[in-house]
Amino acid sequence: MRHKVIVVTGKDPALIDGGSESYIRAYGRAAIRAGYEPHYFCVSTRSDVEETEFGTIHRARSPFRPFRGLMVAAHERYVVNSVDRFVGQRQGPHLVHTIGPWSGVGVAVARRLRRRGVQAVTAATAFGTYNHETRGKLRGLRTEPMSWMRLQHEWELFWTRVAVDPSERKGYRGSDIVLVNYDSVREIILRQFGDGISFGKMTYASEAAFLKSESSPGVIPEAIARLEPAHSPLLVAVSRHDPRKGLTILVRALAHLQKDGIEFRACLIGGGILLERHRSLVRRLGLLHCVAVPGRVPDVYPYLEQADVFVLPSLEEGSGSVSLLEAMQAGAAPVVTQVDGLPEDVIDGQSALLVEPNNVAALAAALRRFLTDSTLRKRVAAEAYKQYLERFSAEAYTLDLRRIYTALGFASKEPR
Repeated sequence: MRHKVIVVTGKDPALIDGGSESYIRAYGRAAIRAGYEPHYFCVSTRSDVEETEFGTIHRARSPFRPFRGLMVAAHERYVVNSVDRFVGQRQGPHLVHTIGPWSGVGVAVARRLRRRGVQAVTAATAFGTYNHETRGKLRGLRTEPMSWMRLQHEWELFWTRVAVDPSERKGYRGSDIVLVNYDSVREIILRQFGDGISFGKMTYASEAAFLKSESSPGVIPEAIARLEPAHSPLLVAVSRHDPRKGLTILVRALAHLQKDGIEFRACLIGGGILLERHRSLVRRLGLLHCVAVPGRVPDVYPYLEQADVFVLPSLEEGSGSVSLLEAMQAGAAPVVTQVDGLPEDVIDGQSALLVEPNNVAALAAALRRFLTDSTLRKRVAAEAYKQYLERFSAEAYTLDLRRIYTALGFASKEPR
């Protein structure tokens, strides 16, 4: 009989949305491999239960929008009621594991169960805080004139302080353990919510680590196939087009490279509120022949398989980046900024080139090194892949998750 794990995700993990959803699905695959039975609890437009390859999804209908951590206080009772019905008369002990900003909901679930005499242990996986992420977006908009986007994020920061911060404080201070992938995340939480929080550290992986095997790159995606010069090195960025991701800096750095006569192709994948603005900037800077901005795609991995260089120019990450792990797996040489958890994943000059954030000249210089030195590029890519295997593979994640759950008193009964 496998331990059932109550996983509070808030957002529906079946949605193909971004890095957090990829992480959640990767978690489920690791849990199943480790011998557990993950049951996800999220809010939706409907109430139903769905069996998937990465666990069972329990959707609770909520009348509130959006289905994001921003509205966690409004959604809490619907998730708590859903879990309460699922547990029923089973006495436990039950393991409640929350992901991201929903830790307060996990603590509320445990309190409900304990009031009924049902034992519950709570673990929270943290990527940072909602407050830190929102302030990062506002920093990315500092150079923009006052606009609806800045006003929207100013409002979001106000609402975060009123409604999200108290929930996260309750969750992190009330959980039996707060699991972080990075020391930077631990520091962010401590700065905002103070001491008295029990931390543990563990690795993680992207869903691609479980689904993608080593093979030669497949068909070249159309957005890449049309770029010129056809045989020049390919740069790929996988990131939301939002103010904290630094993609404006990247586009300007690419314009510098073109002006200096450096040949390259580039593909910037992802959706977001700045997507059309970045497309317009590419057009204004005369980069349409060599830079593609296709928006969101169903699967980023075919693009990463074609990449010679992966670029992540973030101004703020909070933790690390799932897309960086996917790029390391795919064999691309990374260029990333020295922010938050990114320097904890790679070593400058060995498994990546690290650059100062918000610095067009520094980013262009690092890209130039890779574009003009194939030996360096291949050596760094090989080291990045080695780092992926050791720390971020499916096997590494599965073993670490089993270690954590065993330490919490939930030793695997049927490991695969």
